[in-house]
Amino acid sequence: MSRSHVVLAALAASSLLACNVADTSSEATLAQPGESCVEDEGCASGLCQADTQVCAARCTSTCEGDDLVCFEGHCLAAGYCVEGVGPGCQPSTCEPGCAPDATCDLEAADGPECVCDEGFEGDGQTCTPVEQNPCLDDNGGCGDPALVQCDAELDDDDALIAACTTINPCLDDNGGCGDPAFFECSNPEVGVGHCADIDFCATDNGGCGDPARYLCINVSGDAPLCQITAACDQDYEVPLLEDTFISSLARDANFSSLPFLVVHSSFQTEGEENEFNYTSTYEYLAKGPHSSLLKFDLSALPNTGPVVNAALKLVRFDGFYCPLFMNCQFLGFTDALDLVDGSWSANALTWRHAPEVLQSSLASWRIAEGARSQGGRLYTITSAALTAAAQSLVETDADAMALSVSSTRGRSLYYSSRHSEADRRPTMTVTLRECTQHQVLPNANATVSTFEPDTPLGEGGGLIADRNRSEFYVRFDMSDIPVGTTLAGAQLQLAVTDVESFGGEARFSVDYLVDDVWGESSVTYTNRPDAHGRELAVFNLQQGDAPTLPETITIDSIHLFEAVTERFEADRSITLRIVATEDAATFAGRTHADATLRPTLTLIYE
Repeated sequence: MSRSHVVLAALAASSLLACNVADTSSEATLAQPGESCVEDEGCASGLCQADTQVCAARCTSTCEGDDLVCFEGHCLAAGYCVEGVGPGCQPSTCEPGCAPDATCDLEAADGPECVCDEGFEGDGQTCTPVEQNPCLDDNGGCGDPALVQCDAELDDDDALIAACTTINPCLDDNGGCGDPAFFECSNPEVGVGHCADIDFCATDNGGCGDPARYLCINVSGDAPLCQITAACDQDYEVPLLEDTFISSLARDANFSSLPFLVVHSSFQTEGEENEFNYTSTYEYLAKGPHSSLLKFDLSALPNTGPVVNAALKLVRFDGFYCPLFMNCQFLGFTDALDLVDGSWSANALTWRHAPEVLQSSLASWRIAEGARSQGGRLYTITSAALTAAAQSLVETDADAMALSVSSTRGRSLYYSSRHSEADRRPTMTVTLRECTQHQVLPNANATVSTFEPDTPLGEGGGLIADRNRSEFYVRFDMSDIPVGTTLAGAQLQLAVTDVESFGGEARFSVDYLVDDVWGESSVTYTNRPDAHGRELAVFNLQQGDAPTLPETITIDSIHLFEAVTERFEADRSITLRIVATEDAATFAGRTHADATLRPTLTLIYE
């Protein structure tokens, strides 16, 4: 009998209790409280619970009834404990004992429990050392945790080590991206630095100026290129400030309110009075010399280049009637243009106070019509002298240009600024050359061919590009361009003298050679310099049974401009290579009889 059985039996005897419930009774009966247990053979278990006076039924693992547990083969209340025996009794220590690196916790909620000591982990029966995270101490030795992230990683021996990662690599030497003036480093995630070219063109057109005139081209690792996309010669219409006419026979009269200008000479033919009646159009009778004066505003012109042309436009609507018997063309009835002092006001100007002529005969134009041009005829007056006068005024920062229109033999009425139709009023157009176009001719060109790989072919009868068989080179020396020049454009012009089709699209391409050192009389297919391999431009020739020849090709591309600029800044020389992809063509070389067909590289700069 176990110790618990002895204790239970002893307790029953000392309390004068014994089992009196038949062994065949149900467990509910055996467990019924309030019965006196009598020690007899009727209580098969031989155990009587002293506190409840209930005979304990036998069990193997579980018991029926609330709060009953199977304890050493008998059903007892879960809280039952007598003299340290019963399911309700807590053990006084951890059994069967704890691991060396563990401690028995007697205060554990479920009774004494083995707990691994600090620095160890396990179930208390087995404890192993906890591996310390190296990053917990001084950020693993990685440095400032705001700049460097420490991560614990396993090494080859499965030991934890500190792995240091720079949080933002862009903070150190621009992340290795290069010069921060041209490259930017971004930090999309910890430890990652992304390099990119700075897009200068995205802001203020890269400093190139008006985007309608300049194209900004980003260049990796350098300042952007500015390519001129507009013509070098730009026209500007300068505003007409005021205009009027004066009469020698009305020396103190002012005519600034009239919508026309009068030009009248003192010349008269035999039997003709020196007067002309314009009352059919306007209530005015012209008699004696008249002059018309116009003043244009030059202050509005931009300071972007020299004046290369000045053109005055006048619309003549009435004037001298040329009789049929007169050869007006031969007699040369002309109106003329003079430069005058501009210190006058139209609403106060009279013949008596006519402005001083500063330069006479800037231009003249013939009036030789067979009848009055009452419908209005446009005269565009331009000359080298008029252009030079405009340039001189611009150079001296003059605010205005004043002109006088007179006549040697003619008589004319022109519309003035007060005319109701704006397109008939006088205008002045000044053309400024805002960039320089310098044409460079080649100093060498040659064809090379796989048919004769070791034979120098030179220019021969023309430069040939024939599929993968022949290609040609054209070298341009740019050393005549002034030092310090910044290029703003480059255009290549070639002339095709013959085309041979092999069923393709007549497609040709341009790139350039890595080395410009080659001889026109010595270069062959075998010893030819390497090509850069960067396609600068492509072009297609005319196709058909009878293409129009010669055909001039003008190539103006961003990549051509970039390559020419690169070679200009490096060696001031470039060799362009022309190849055919499917067909063949012959191009004029630098010694072609027609100089207008020779290859030309036009460099544009300001």
